[in-house]
Amino acid sequence: MIDIIDNTTIDNARGEGQGVGGQRQGDGGAVNCVCPKCGKSVTHTKGVPCNLIRCPACGVKMQGA
Repeated sequence: MIDIIDNTTIDNARGEGQGVGGQRQGDGGAVNCVCPKCGKSVTHTKGVPCNLIRCPACGVKMQGA
C-alpha cells in the first residue's frame, strides 16, 4: 500500500532553502594568528594560512585562532 502525501508535507520536509532566516555564514577562516610558544597574536590575512606566518617575536610558526 502506498501512502499519499500532500505537497505541504513535502515542502516542510525540504526545509526553507539556503540560509533563509538565519545569520550569514562567515568564511570559516581564523580571525587571528597566535603563536603557540609566546602567545603573540597578529591579525589573520585572508588567503594566507597562519602556519605560513612566523611569529614576529620568537620566529615559531603561528596557528589560527
